Amino acid sequence: MTIAAPDYTMARSRLEPRPRRVLTILDHQVREQSGFLNFFLLALLLIIGIVPIVLDFYLLRNTGFGLLGSTGLATFFWPIGQEIWFFLVILLVSSAGAAVVARDVATKAMTMYLARPIRPLDYLAAKSGAVGVWIFLGVVLPGWVGSILVLALGYISLELAAQAMAAYLVVGLFAMGTFAGLAVLFSSLTPRTTIAGAGIFGSLLGAYIVLNVIARISDRTAFLYASPVNDLVGVGAGVFGATGDPLNPWSAGAILVALAVSAFALAYIRLLRTQEVSE
Repeated sequence: MTIAAPDYTMARSRLEPRPRRVLTILDHQVREQSGFLNFFLLALLLIIGIVPIVLDFYLLRNTGFGLLGSTGLATFFWPIGQEIWFFLVILLVSSAGAAVVARDVATKAMTMYLARPIRPLDYLAAKSGAVGVWIFLGVVLPGWVGSILVLALGYISLELAAQAMAAYLVVGLFAMGTFAGLAVLFSSLTPRTTIAGAGIFGSLLGAYIVLNVIARISDRTAFLYASPVNDLVGVGAGVFGATGDPLNPWSAGAILVALAVSAFALAYIRLLRTQEVSE
């Protein structure tokens, strides 16, 4: 018999795999942003991305005349080339991305998220991925639905539908990388979601308006490359084979990639400066 106090030990809880933890944060963020405004903007983008395309091919089949001035892959570029399209996309990015980090900073949830075993890189990937989901739904999904509809109606061939869907995906990937990076960066700079949203919206739309004015006054299209919106439209014109856009799609794409990398790098540095819970 011993008088030593009993030694109680508690088994360590099993940690979820790292990808599972990232997906959990991403799923929570997407659900948190599933409000009326985002779904309303998605509905408008679906209308803009589907109705003109289907109507154009319908008229071509039945009357021989279309509305969009093209009968090939360039027809699918028409929604992207309209100002109302990227205005709605900017609104969607601002709505989905404003609170993605700012709300966690305001509610002091950041220290919980960044407590081990959650790493800043995991957090950044999950938050930017959540914004990317909304961008995918707004940029890629309408084009895919429109392509499948005109294919199902027998207006286009399977090859053309596949090319259109691939082109929409390329534009979507560039939009997801650049716009999600900017959204996370601006949201990480302030705990106030209204300021973050204004920064996202103002930087994208403001750059487009100001640089287009400067380019017209100076008669130099090089200024247009400084606008992410112009670069995205330029990439879209290139992959869809549309004419009339003054930007080189390869240069515009390179600028978007550089901007995305810079935005994510700055956002990551900002997260590293956030106080972490010690082990």
